[in-house]
Formats: sequence, C-alpha cells, structure tokens
Amino acid sequence: MTAASEPSSRPSRLRRFAGGLDALLDRLAEPRGFAAAAVGYYAVAFLIRTLLLTGTSGDEAQLMLYGQGFAWIYDFGNPPMAGWLAAIVETVIGPSIAVALLIRYGLMAVFLVLMHAAAREVFEDRRTALAVALSAFGFWFYGWEALRNYMDSLVLIAALAACVWLMLRLARAPSLGGYAGLAVAVAVGSLGKFSFPPVLLALVAAAGVSPLLRETLWSRRGLLAIGAGFGLASPPYVYALLHLDRWLAVADDRLVISALAEGPVGGTLDRALLVPDSALNFVLPVLPLFVVLFLVDLVQLRRPAPSGARRRVRRWLGLWLAALWVLFTLTVVAAGMVKLREHYMFVAMPLPLLLFALLPEQPLAHAIGARWRSVAYCGVLAALAAVALVALAGQAVVEAIDCSKCRMTMPWRLYAERLREAGFERGTIVSYDSPYTDAGANLRRFLPDSRVVSDKRPYFVPPPLVLPGSCLVIWNDSRYPQIADQIRSSAVPQIGGPVPDGAVFGRLEGPLVRSGNPAPTLGYAFIEAGAGDCR
Repeated sequence: MTAASEPSSRPSRLRRFAGGLDALLDRLAEPRGFAAAAVGYYAVAFLIRTLLLTGTSGDEAQLMLYGQGFAWIYDFGNPPMAGWLAAIVETVIGPSIAVALLIRYGLMAVFLVLMHAAAREVFEDRRTALAVALSAFGFWFYGWEALRNYMDSLVLIAALAACVWLMLRLARAPSLGGYAGLAVAVAVGSLGKFSFPPVLLALVAAAGVSPLLRETLWSRRGLLAIGAGFGLASPPYVYALLHLDRWLAVADDRLVISALAEGPVGGTLDRALLVPDSALNFVLPVLPLFVVLFLVDLVQLRRPAPSGARRRVRRWLGLWLAALWVLFTLTVVAAGMVKLREHYMFVAMPLPLLLFALLPEQPLAHAIGARWRSVAYCGVLAALAAVALVALAGQAVVEAIDCSKCRMTMPWRLYAERLREAGFERGTIVSYDSPYTDAGANLRRFLPDSRVVSDKRPYFVPPPLVLPGSCLVIWNDSRYPQIADQIRSSAVPQIGGPVPDGAVFGRLEGPLVRSGNPAPTLGYAFIEAGAGDCR
C-alpha cells in the first residue's frame, strides 16, 4: 500500500464497521432478538457478580434480609413487593446472593423488553423502537448505578413500563386480557413504591388530551382495572395507615432530615429549583446525546404530518411529565426539602419515548443521514452498556486497592468458617450493620440455619427458627469498636438486656478476596445457650 492510498483505507474500515453495526442493529430491532440480547446482557452481569465479586450492596443485603419471610411492611420507606419477591425466590433456592441478583437483573431485563414493546406500539420503524429501548443505558442511574444499587425503584420502572405499554396497546386493540394485565401492573407498581400511585394517576389524568386514550382509560373497564390494581395493593397501605406516626417519621427522615443540601437553600424559589436540577442530573448523558445527534431533525421546517400514535404520545407523555414537574415542586416546597435525590427521578424513564415521538415521522428508516445518526446513537449507548459491565468487573480490583467501602470483596465465607470454629452453627444473628458492612445478611449465606435481625431494618423481625440455637451479636469492629462496650452496658432489644457476662467476645480477621490487603475486622459476642429472643 502506498502512502497516498493509506489514508483512504481508514474511512473504508470505518464504513465497514458502521455497516456491520447497522446490520447488527437491524437484527436487534426484532422483538425476539432484542429480548435475547437484554437477557444475555444481564446474564453476563449476573456472572460477574457471582464469580468475581463476593459481597452485596446495601440494597441487595436488605433484600436478602427480607427473604427470611413475608411482611405487610418491611420498611416504612417502601411497600413490600421487593421483599415478597425475595421471600419467594429464597423459598426456591435458599439464602444466597443469587436471590438479590436474580431479582435485580430480572427486573432490569423486563424493563428493557417492556419499553421496547411500548415503543413498537408507537413507531412502525423498528429501528426507532430499538433506539428508544437502548436509551435506558444513557441514564447514569440505570445504566451504571442500578447494576449495584436500588431495588424498589426497579420494581417501579418495570411496572411503569408495563402500564405505558398496556395503555398504548389497549388504545389500539382493547381486550379483556389487556385490562387484566393493566390491573396487575398497577398493583405491582403500587406495591413497589409509595410514589407510584400519584405518578400513575397523573398518567391517567394526562390521557384526557387524547380522545382514544381517554376512551380507553376513562371508560368503565379502564377505571375498573386501575381501581382493581389499587385494591389488590391496598393491604400494605392500610397497615401503614394504622401505623401513621411511624410512616410519617420515616418519610420525614428520608425526605428532609437525612437529605443534606450540598449548598445553601433559602426560600421557595431555591426549593423549586431543586426539581430541574435533580431531573437534569438524572437524564445525563442521554438527553444531550439525543439533542446533539438529532437536533437537525428536530429543527426541520418541512415536517410530514405525524402518525396518530406519535401525536398521541407527544401530547400524553408531554402533559404527564409537566404534571410530574408540578407535583414534585409542590412536594419539595410543602415538605421543606433541601435536597431532592436523583433516584427519585426514576419515574422519568419513559422520557425517550417522548423524545423520539418529537422527531419527524420515521426519520431513522427513510433518511440516509438520520439512519447513520441512529447508528451512532445506538452505538454510543451500546458502548456505554459494555463499559458498565467492564467497570462492574473492575470493582474487584478497585475495592482490593481502596477499601473505603470494600463491601463487594469481603471474605464472608472465611468469616462464617471462623464463627463455626468458635461454636456458632445455628441460631439468631443480631447484626449492627454499618452503612458499608451488612454482616448478618451476608453471613447467613454460609450459615443457612440462622436468622438475622438488623438494626438498619428494625421494623422487620423474621419468624423464629423451628429449632432454636445460639445467639450471636456482630458488628464492624474496625469502624465502630465502641459497640463492644455498648452492648455490655446497654440493652440489646432481642436479648432484653445487655449481653450476659458469660458471652464470649472475639474478632474476625482476614484478607479481602483476591487480595492480600486486610478486610475490615468484625467483632462478635457469642452466647452459646442463647438469650431472650436471640436463639
């Protein structure tokens, strides 16, 4: 190859790569191909977590804790659906990290498939429907954070996607099965997050701008389906109302007291601005990516008339998001909040459906330039998804070097073996869980004949063991060494008093998994005969 011809080979290779990516996207745009890709992606995430990382995030440890039994309310911050799922899965596979991971990655895959289905109800061009579904990877809090954190929010977005899909499908082809499915989706979402009912009611109210959606959702069958869903989800809400003081105290703590402002927040205007600030942070980087690549399409002067489905989504979801903005603003101002956490914005996950509905009719299928812009858009999102998996695997290296949290590389199996050597095999573990430890739930994976009570989730007490055993109180001794003296002098609720004099105190030490660096030391008090309800 001559020097003159060498530069021309680079664009040629780039064109071949783009052409191959374009062909791959065509295959992924098919419903079965996309569903298989979504399941395969999260199967890889599951394998990374089970083979390379040994510990759990706080939300996963919480789910493993709830897997010990059913309750109307596990935590007054959220309804019980995630805990119920954990209890069901644990009944099948036993106490394991897989309980939390199957639920986490299962919900994420379901969300993608449902958003793809919803997009197919709006866009005849399957490339556009694929772009809508892949947009989820452009939300930082979904594409990266949700691989490790959040759980109840994943129930919410899966149920919300199901509702949007079913509402659009019912508008096109009403059926008894569709209304029944809508009732189930409403129930699941309402059992996932306390914020779901007002979000859904705003969605139903916004349907008034579309005659077809209004006829579908405001009809007797539509209202009956939505009412049935709320009715199915009502028992936990009734339970929470019967304990209203506790419910309001938890809400106040999470929304106001524990939400610390990053800067000074003065009056009403400052609080109102928290909503756009949080929303903007949540939609990064997908919103700027969309604007950069499709701005030329958005500003077209000569635009073909949109299809009925596209016009319907523009009006419906546009009004819905505007209503949510008002609802969030009123809540922030009325509650006196000084910080609005970004993960409260998970309700905005259907945003890409609205964004692509704003484009001219079918630009991705018919315009050459737009088609290649769609290839670039989907290619960037696929690259972000791949980088997220690489970063997830890299947690094993990062936590081995920087043990500021190191929750995912803790030597839980080794610690469980040391406890067996100390005499604990069966019984109750009272776990004083620091923000980054969650010892009890993780130890129970290797001590399956135990039950765990955690001070982080004091409202859930699992049922007693059929065969009672010993009592073990455990804590992170590296961070909180004072707990040893505290439990000697102050009452431990499960024991009904301080730890008795005959308790054996000890420490668990070991290296981080796949690293010679020391893991945080755990302290424990072992009462062989048990004490109080700790046995």
